[in-house]
Amino acid sequence: MKRIVGQYIFDPEITAGKMIFLTGPRQVGKTTFALNWLATTGVEGTYFNWDDPSVRSEYTRNPLYFRNRIEDNYRGNPVPMVFDEIHKHRGWKNILKAIYDTNREKLQLLVTGSARLGLYRKSGDSLVGRYFAYQMHPLGLPEAVDDFSRVLKDDRILFNGTSLVNVLRKIDPASSRDALDRLLRFGGFPEPFLKASPRFHRRWQEEYKTLITKEEVRDLSRITDLKGIEHLVEILPAKVGSPLSINSLREDIGTHHSTLVNWLEILKELYLIFTIRPWHKNVQRSIRKEPKLFFFDWSILTDEGKRFENFLAVSLLRMATRFTETGLGNFEIGYVRDKEKREVDFILIKDKKPLALFEAKTADSEIGRAGKYFGSKLKIPFYQIVYHLEAPEEYPGDCWKLPAAPFLILVG
Repeated sequence: MKRIVGQYIFDPEITAGKMIFLTGPRQVGKTTFALNWLATTGVEGTYFNWDDPSVRSEYTRNPLYFRNRIEDNYRGNPVPMVFDEIHKHRGWKNILKAIYDTNREKLQLLVTGSARLGLYRKSGDSLVGRYFAYQMHPLGLPEAVDDFSRVLKDDRILFNGTSLVNVLRKIDPASSRDALDRLLRFGGFPEPFLKASPRFHRRWQEEYKTLITKEEVRDLSRITDLKGIEHLVEILPAKVGSPLSINSLREDIGTHHSTLVNWLEILKELYLIFTIRPWHKNVQRSIRKEPKLFFFDWSILTDEGKRFENFLAVSLLRMATRFTETGLGNFEIGYVRDKEKREVDFILIKDKKPLALFEAKTADSEIGRAGKYFGSKLKIPFYQIVYHLEAPEEYPGDCWKLPAAPFLILVG
């Protein structure tokens, strides 16, 4: 299965002469992606998993082991090499630094890992200037149908509803509807999506939850109250899509405010959840503090509306990440809500300026009043993304209804 990150992660204009760090949730497909990449290069024997004792022992026995492998494969072009889970090895940053500094011109190094690689990369980074970081998210609709030809390469069209709709009209919603239904039901992690078995899906979810709340939490942090973390994970699906009150959670869990904040940060580092912040600039009487929470595995949600909203959140996050990683600007996803309880699910922000508003709807309904209001105030288009809609519709005030399937093909 091809992944969208493969369309740009090896762009020589950006990554030539740099190590590439690829992080993301456990079991999202990073190792498979790395192996597939190596297979396309024609070079063999340059994948090294640091969970494998033989890799560690070879390096311990001969610190020049990897340099020798590079020299053996060097034919005038950089040698592709993958280090998987190297961050579990003590002194891993020094190992990478030494290999990179002495073989920069002869090496194209992809470093993959999940939570700890992302966390350690942020703290006391002695590798600054030597790498670019990328993220792999759960599957999007273009990956599910294996067609990247329509995926947006920049953000410009999103600011022009007419141009966006003209592109959407050329995409047949029926061509990707089955894949969209499958994604919503089984989630975007490759194994349960490809198997498409309800029984396997339930078992996989239970095992994944255990992996995160017990093994990963224990390895990443000093948290001893694993039962408390499990309880929190059970409660959080009910909080999806709403402003998250730590005080309310504290009453549900029965623990301290600071403890809950720490637990939530750990779950974010483990790529179980992510949060988006409220946008308040140029919005009178806006909500400024409470974030909204979503899961990377939207399929754990039983409510169809919440599930679709969460799926759209991950899709927009994937797009914002891609635009940022390809050097188009600094993109993020937020939401808008004021004290009159007018709310729009998502706002796309570029370089701290609002670009477009998005609302998730499962069924066709009238255009959202909050979207019209905030779109007018911020002078940006409002898009209502409707799961059960066949064709785009235009409304006054730069407001639009868009069918979900073709829109998600563009989002990537």
